[in-house]
Amino acid sequence: MLPESDTNEISDVCSSTCESEGPVRERLVNKKFLAAALGNWLEWYDFGVYAAVPDILGAHFFPQSDPSVQIMHSFMAFAAGYLTRPVGGVLIGTLGDTVGRKCALWTSMLLMMCPTVFIGCLPTYAQIGGLSTALLVGLRLLQGIAVGGEYVSALVFSMEHARSGQKTVSGALMSISVALGTFSGFGVVSLLQWLLSEAQMQSFGWRICFWLGLVVGVVGLFLRSQVSEPEEYMEARQVGQLVQHPLWSLGQKHWDSVLLMVGTQAITPAAWYQNFIWILQLYEGKMSHQKPILGAAELNTAMQLAPSMLVLFIAFFRSNFDFSCSVRLGMIWLALCALPGYWLVSLRGFWSALGAQALFALGAGFVAWGNPFLMHSSFPVQVRVVAMGVSYNLAAAIFGGPTPYICSQLLVHWGVLAPALWLLFVSLLSFSCMLVLQCRQDRIRLTGQ
Repeated sequence: MLPESDTNEISDVCSSTCESEGPVRERLVNKKFLAAALGNWLEWYDFGVYAAVPDILGAHFFPQSDPSVQIMHSFMAFAAGYLTRPVGGVLIGTLGDTVGRKCALWTSMLLMMCPTVFIGCLPTYAQIGGLSTALLVGLRLLQGIAVGGEYVSALVFSMEHARSGQKTVSGALMSISVALGTFSGFGVVSLLQWLLSEAQMQSFGWRICFWLGLVVGVVGLFLRSQVSEPEEYMEARQVGQLVQHPLWSLGQKHWDSVLLMVGTQAITPAAWYQNFIWILQLYEGKMSHQKPILGAAELNTAMQLAPSMLVLFIAFFRSNFDFSCSVRLGMIWLALCALPGYWLVSLRGFWSALGAQALFALGAGFVAWGNPFLMHSSFPVQVRVVAMGVSYNLAAAIFGGPTPYICSQLLVHWGVLAPALWLLFVSLLSFSCMLVLQCRQDRIRLTGQ
């Protein structure tokens, strides 16, 4: 349970988000925000690259078999990174709540940069057999630890630096960096596929994509060395509000909020990886043994920015849009559009695919607007990073990481419309958990218990 002082603070912050304090550009474009946003963007670049070349990685790191089976094996290795994300949420979150927010950001960046470069150097299955598979999975596990602490640390860092009336906008704009990261990964792969022949891409082109992670990491570390700790965190440290063991305190006082937040956050990773990452395999038709949809790969890459465009539109023209209403609207919209969206994809046309992804992007954009502040306002400052890290990454591990594999199995066994059932289930689950979470928080604010 949140103590009365914390719930009052949350209530004040929630109400202040409805106040307008001048142009968004004037409020948020500063060095601290850019350091967190650009660093987070660079972290997610690798995840975009990996998701863009599952067929190449499957052929290089798994035994020769049916191409669709190799792709699913590659997605299983992709999901392996999600198994350690809760570990990263705990370890890096604990650093963020005890040592400092900057320490957490530096640690996550280093843990991401090195494995990314090493993946580009790995020998293939044809060269060293199953050891190559084990090394790939091991490096993915290390990356999972890094990403497990990265996103929430960057969110907390940027939102604690923002003034109270700017926190919703700051968190919403921070979520754009995830989309930009995966978009950049897909974009680099698409560029190299255009510049290189298919044989060159299979031979060394895919490695270049991962080697660029070295540049990415160095830039991110430099940016994060130039900023200071948030005042909100430093004030909590000066008055002795911090706790020595935030994970223990979280388990004692906030375990029920964490469980509800896990369910609430399920929609974010599941919908993103299904509708903007895995759906590329559906467009290409390799697992369903259909002809590819012409231009759909480029469409998918471009549509990864569509939810961010909606977030920017709201930020500039309706920055006081209620965060909880936005998240609920997005969840319901995704549930309603699941079957119609995948029916449009089944038509195997460019314009029908565009219509499907436009429907998905609208729901994802509404969720992205309010979701960061929903997490931020649900936990007090002394356990905020570890609480957000545990809940968000458990949701990612349980619902996000397995999504490409689950959707692949549904597609292979029951057809193109079957993956819609997964999106429908996760949307309704998240909506239900959010209602219970907010009812519980309202009761705490009213009773102080």
